[in-house]
Amino acid sequence: MIKSLINNFKELNYMPREKLERKLNLKPVSKYFGPKDIKASEDVVLLHEELEAIHLMDSFCMYQEDAAKKMNVSRATFARIIKSARKKISLALITGKNIKVHEVKNEFRIAICSNKQDELVYAEPDAEYIWIILIKDYKLASQSCIKNPMYKNENEATCNVLPDVLYDYKVNYFMLNDIDYDLKISLIAKGIYPMLKEKIELDSLVDIFQ
Repeated sequence: MIKSLINNFKELNYMPREKLERKLNLKPVSKYFGPKDIKASEDVVLLHEELEAIHLMDSFCMYQEDAAKKMNVSRATFARIIKSARKKISLALITGKNIKVHEVKNEFRIAICSNKQDELVYAEPDAEYIWIILIKDYKLASQSCIKNPMYKNENEATCNVLPDVLYDYKVNYFMLNDIDYDLKISLIAKGIYPMLKEKIELDSLVDIFQ
């Protein structure tokens, strides 16, 4: 009897708390910011909840406790969110990086060009393969690989082909180390946002969005 009570007590005390759903009321006017006088080498991803926290504290001058209640999170969680947001913004301003506002909450797809089918080898938009990676609840959920229609394709422009292909696969982000203006505009027109990264490792991909 006593042993049973102890086990029940342990279960009650070590049961993980259910994560509260954030209340995000701010609709981003723009999702992409960057310097005009230099070419940014990388993007910094600002989460929607981080933008909301900045808005509540710095636009409305709310106290952390009140802002936390507004977002339906604990004060400790809000403190972590606002600290992360300010760190990312300061990093972008000081080092000349782009800021990409990530509005999708829990699920998104990333496209990355690769020279290999069985291993992610970061490559240019005309590489042989395109990896499509699903991240759900900030965890790597699945990955697939498709043939790149731009591989050895000299008859069509990348900006006229890839955006449509990625759109059909419901891609949210296209990661690459460099991009020309026409491809960038064509991607954004389809709701696909380019993310500039000098190098990518599959194991640390999720960390980019945290």
